[in-house]
Amino acid sequence: MPARPTKHKRNWVRRVDRMLNDSSSFSKRRFDFLVSVLVVVSSVLLLYGAFPKGNPAISGGMRTIDTLILVFFLLEYVARLALIKTGLPKVVKVSAWVRWRYRLQSRLAWALSPLPIIDFLSILPLFVPSDDLSLFRVLRLLRLLRLYRIFLYHDPLEKLGKAFRANSLLYGVASFMVGTTIFFGAVSFYVVEGRGNANVQSPFDAIWWTVVTLTTVGYGDTVPSTMVGRIVAMALMLSGVVLFAIFTGVMSQTLVGYLLDVRKERIRMSSTVNHVVICGWSRRGPMIAEELRHLLPDEEIIVIADCEEPLELPEGVTFLRGDACKESELGKIRLGMARSVVVLAPGGDSLSISDGYTALVVYTVRSFERKLLSQKIERTVPIHICAELMDPENYEHLKVAGADEVVHTALIGSNLLAHSSVKPGMAPVVTELLSWWGQGLDVEPLPKELPESHTFKEVAEFLHARSGCLVVGIVPPNNQPILNPPDDRIVRADDRVVLIRKHEVVDQDGY
Repeated sequence: MPARPTKHKRNWVRRVDRMLNDSSSFSKRRFDFLVSVLVVVSSVLLLYGAFPKGNPAISGGMRTIDTLILVFFLLEYVARLALIKTGLPKVVKVSAWVRWRYRLQSRLAWALSPLPIIDFLSILPLFVPSDDLSLFRVLRLLRLLRLYRIFLYHDPLEKLGKAFRANSLLYGVASFMVGTTIFFGAVSFYVVEGRGNANVQSPFDAIWWTVVTLTTVGYGDTVPSTMVGRIVAMALMLSGVVLFAIFTGVMSQTLVGYLLDVRKERIRMSSTVNHVVICGWSRRGPMIAEELRHLLPDEEIIVIADCEEPLELPEGVTFLRGDACKESELGKIRLGMARSVVVLAPGGDSLSISDGYTALVVYTVRSFERKLLSQKIERTVPIHICAELMDPENYEHLKVAGADEVVHTALIGSNLLAHSSVKPGMAPVVTELLSWWGQGLDVEPLPKELPESHTFKEVAEFLHARSGCLVVGIVPPNNQPILNPPDDRIVRADDRVVLIRKHEVVDQDGY
């Protein structure tokens, strides 16, 4: 009984998180529709407030509605901030201080990203009810960008922010040049024209004129009345041309590269944890990367290969050119924080040469892992390495190199073709079991609710009653699967169960 409130609270938090962040959830779609309606209503109220006041009762009611909408947006902002994923490494031991640092950094990074800044500015009038902040209320319309899929997966504002952060020194130099030019231009113009020009009453008037002249806009509201003032104006006009050329060069080298070159996304790796690394690339690479992307939608998929970026690289997968046989290259992808590694065999006529390269990559990964302790990184579990085999005679070589699992893709495909020709329907059954969109064949640890020793029949009945899963076998610690064991076969605590998940046809929310 005492554990029920905690479980209820956890379920409530999970539902709110799904409503705010899970794009596949029906509750998320309903919430987005409500947000869009409130944004439209808020915009109508904002437009009404720009006209002369009419009926005081109607105006007061509209202000009340507008305040309630602001409160709703505030609660949503707080909920999103509280439910931010911390990105805490799951595969290494961390101290309590590191945990708090990850929590603080993740929330600070989210709060300083473009769309959350827009959200914060849109609710700022709730705390500072000033007419001067009415401009920020217009930013509520930008919340509609959150509802479009292109901004969920390819946020251009985020890419622009990354471009500024990665080239901060370059932009700092350019900004310093602009600021220095404006400062000296404004001071010179104010000293020369401040006494005799009726339109220059304060230093801000001189700054305004300097910016207008420097950008070659030329409103004409303020013009120099002295010879020295005209000389200052000509110098600023020429400086504006030079500064525009500098900024054009800076933007063409940085911003355009970030918006068009996907390889620049490797900047994200400075905070990547719990990711999957694909070493090498082949014709099977796109299918493997796409499958991993669906199996692990919340984790990063990184490809490192010594080739140009593949045109068929799936969306959401990061590519970095590098040689996985070099430990220095593996450090760029934060391999110490990765959960698993997939090593693809390179194409070629010689199967032994392909397997030799695969064994070298596996050995390099293990060597890199052994040196993590010298970097004060202690993993809770080893890096799981799955390697592709081309020649069955090289199976033991890959195991000795350090591969946890070796998959002979050609053999599996050949066996499936042979069985499908004799037993029609075998191919779609296997595809249904192994594909992310299918029933879902899975291997999981024994549930903690069960004691250390149970029969296979008791475990199967427990899992079927709890989640509708069909248990078809067990995997002992030696990784030699036992399918369809006897009912009285004892399942130990370190065994894993092979199960087929129940097919879900209703919404994942469960309500």
